[in-house]
Amino acid sequence: MKTTQKEYRFEAMGGVFQFFTYDQEIESSKLQNIFRDAELEVHRVEEKLTDFKESPFQLINENAGLRKTYVDEELFSLIKKSLEISRETNGVFDISYASVGHLWREAKKLGKNLSFFDRVNASRFVNYKNISINENDLSVYLPHKEMKIGLGGIGKGYAVDRAYDILINGGLKNFYVNGSGDIRVHSSENAPRKWRFGVRNPFSKSSENKIGVVQLSTGSISSSGNYVEKNRSDNNKSDHHIIDPKFGFSRNQVVASTIFSDDAMTSDVYATVVMNMDKKNALKFLDEKNIAGAIVTKEGQCVLSARALNNFGI
Repeated sequence: MKTTQKEYRFEAMGGVFQFFTYDQEIESSKLQNIFRDAELEVHRVEEKLTDFKESPFQLINENAGLRKTYVDEELFSLIKKSLEISRETNGVFDISYASVGHLWREAKKLGKNLSFFDRVNASRFVNYKNISINENDLSVYLPHKEMKIGLGGIGKGYAVDRAYDILINGGLKNFYVNGSGDIRVHSSENAPRKWRFGVRNPFSKSSENKIGVVQLSTGSISSSGNYVEKNRSDNNKSDHHIIDPKFGFSRNQVVASTIFSDDAMTSDVYATVVMNMDKKNALKFLDEKNIAGAIVTKEGQCVLSARALNNFGI
């Protein structure tokens, strides 16, 4: 039975996930089961990696300064990968940002800004080099009670990739997975055109206002930004979604980034990384790593990396 187009949505990881497929030779009931399996996998990843409540990951934070925590191979590999990226970026990406991030999150719930004293005090515990991992017994140890880690910069991309794998294994050929801006697409050989996605304008209150459109047949695109929100109060204007791990707050030099990669976990991570760099260092990093990406500065300038310029023929 031929279906023209099918969409499937659900809430997860603080946002909305969307599966969309077009022109699939799969019965509707079977397709719904495949979508449901992919949704269950996203929820599984969320329950495992969350630091908002009790979870296998949050146990690491609870044991901080007390004892090491034994984890499974999946969780260990994500933490190990995060530390590799930390070394690669000289600490610009650092999962111990949560030492500040947890306090920032609690202050935000109360409608307050995190005080300068609390930021400086908590930032003493932001240092990926102090995270101890042991591959022999799959253990993780944080040496200070006040030290926390979080996988917010890598977990959602990982969940998108896990859902993508399930859709592929289910036989889908023309589809995309969108996890609140972390997108991965697949196209069959005879697909009539590429997938098209709009890039949001970070200076507009409307999510429908775009600064451009990109086209992909395969691979991933992730966007990150300190977007203007409709309901942000004057008291919260200095706090942003992206937190610089070294300073405990966003320097807001780059206000939005869009990164292209083969998989969503990679594009998710690097979209976060360049948000915490100035324009010069962001472009230098993207070019050195041969990454296709674009950044928007606080002055409203949109700049593309060398690979992005070549790929898009600009």
